[in-house]
Amino acid sequence: MRRIAFLFLAAISLASTATAATRPYYGGTLRVTLQSAPNALALSASSAPADYWDAARVLSLVADNLVTIDAQNRADPALATAWQSDATGRHWQFTLLHGVKFHDGSSASAGAIAQILGALHSDWNVHSSGDSLTIDSEVSAPSLLAELALPRNLILKRNGSGLPIGTGAFRVEEWQPGKFLKLAANEDNWSGRPFLDTVEIEFGRSLRDQAIALELGKTDVVEAAPQASASNLSPRIHTSLPVELVALAFSANSKAQDVRLRDALALSIDRKPIQSVLLKGAGEPSASMLPNWMTGYSSIFSTQANVQRAKAVLAESRQPALTLSYDPRDPQAQLIAERIALNAREAGITVQVSLSGADDLRLVRVVLPSADPATALREAARQLGLPQPVLHGNAVEDLYQAEHTLLDGHTVIPLFHLPVASAASARVHDWAPDRLGGWNLPDLWLEDSR
Repeated sequence: MRRIAFLFLAAISLASTATAATRPYYGGTLRVTLQSAPNALALSASSAPADYWDAARVLSLVADNLVTIDAQNRADPALATAWQSDATGRHWQFTLLHGVKFHDGSSASAGAIAQILGALHSDWNVHSSGDSLTIDSEVSAPSLLAELALPRNLILKRNGSGLPIGTGAFRVEEWQPGKFLKLAANEDNWSGRPFLDTVEIEFGRSLRDQAIALELGKTDVVEAAPQASASNLSPRIHTSLPVELVALAFSANSKAQDVRLRDALALSIDRKPIQSVLLKGAGEPSASMLPNWMTGYSSIFSTQANVQRAKAVLAESRQPALTLSYDPRDPQAQLIAERIALNAREAGITVQVSLSGADDLRLVRVVLPSADPATALREAARQLGLPQPVLHGNAVEDLYQAEHTLLDGHTVIPLFHLPVASAASARVHDWAPDRLGGWNLPDLWLEDSR
């Protein structure tokens, strides 16, 4: 597709007065920096949420899903070109692209894809025939397309060194765990060769270091804090919908086993000043796991602090001192944690902010990887270590009830929904991250590539 688009643009350019500097062309190395420092190119269930998100973005360059889901929760073709299900939603059939190959030259046939998905999902019965693939499950799966579009359902395998091999626009050329990754263009990519020759990703760089490197011209694509959109770099910054959940999560061995203590802590937190001052107005205060743009009902979960009620709830409960931890790589996390501790103290709860020793609760960020609310809720629960929500139907009332049940007892206290932001240098053209925060690097081209 990119190859065809390029030829079309080239033909148009011959008949126009546009200069060569404004026309796409192939070549060059895109330099990317990220905060996380993964030791493996894998989506591990034990990974920190931020590390999981970065790994997902990287692996999506190497591998493809059967389908993708946009911000309007619409399914688009990828390795699957068409699909249909029966009335029960238990039987699904997919027509796959013909002739697609993995980076190692092996066929990405329906049989190979069925083997990969079958290994990922023991509760699915996956079969192949020709260019068709069927998935059967014992229960109705109305959100199967959204499930298949998740990063953990990318179609990839591993070589002898454990490196990922996919069908994506780029293949792994060099990997230094926790430090550096070099990706090379897949010349035979099924959707067209990417414009870029290579992508070099440097890991373990703070947001501040990334911003400095971008300003000095030492990198091309960086992560950014959403409030940075007010800076002089704002024309190059793209901000997603609120897809990141900031929450307090209680550890399994937390001293806050009394539900009343957790309820009181939830009541004590004054979210609005934190959002206005510490988060520079980015995002929105929330007491629900899913953002309002996705469900329309998040306002039902009250975000108002009520210190007097918190004190009343605490009147008959034991009040041990609690330790609150945070991600030290997050430049805002310590300030938010300290403000939460101050709010708690006003309600009579002792919260100590510390990075040493065992914690009772931690401040976490979870990126919601799907615009499908049921799928997003399941994924958020999985990343937070909560039981999988039980949905009895597809109506919004069923979703609300499932989320309400999941939050009952305040094992997790949602605080905010934030957008994710990223910025690109001036030499990067066609920089257009999607509304869910994904980076479309294969369609980028560089000003000085030739």
